Amino acid sequence: MIKLSVISFLIFSVIVMGCGKEKEIKEQNEKVLQQEMEENDTTSLTPAESFGAVLAQSILNDESEVELESFLSESVYPKVSSASKVTIDKISSSLYLIKYYEGTAEKYLLIQKYYNPKEDSITFDITETGLTTSKQFLK
Repeated sequence: MIKLSVISFLIFSVIVMGCGKEKEIKEQNEKVLQQEMEENDTTSLTPAESFGAVLAQSILNDESEVELESFLSESVYPKVSSASKVTIDKISSSLYLIKYYEGTAEKYLLIQKYYNPKEDSITFDITETGLTTSKQFLK
């Protein structure tokens, strides 16, 4: 009877110890994979690409606007790269307002989104404007 108890205890111990190691290895692999993904996401972006990604994904909270993100990186970033603060507001599904500070001056850019049916593509126009968020939304 004592032999049976000892053997049962040994088998149970081996099973418990084996399961714990598999869990630790799995957790370590997940951590390494997550770190690699984070490194790949952040290290490969240029300042212009990072600018477009932050405005579109973090401020607008819209990851589906790939064309807007690209436009912000290529066309808007050169104009506002020296600004101390930049933000973007979505006025409608095709109209965006960028507010930025150049020195102490507050400036605004209006971005209009268009669809070109002949070329099946999305294009954008940008214009400086006197339209402000308070003029647009607070009446």
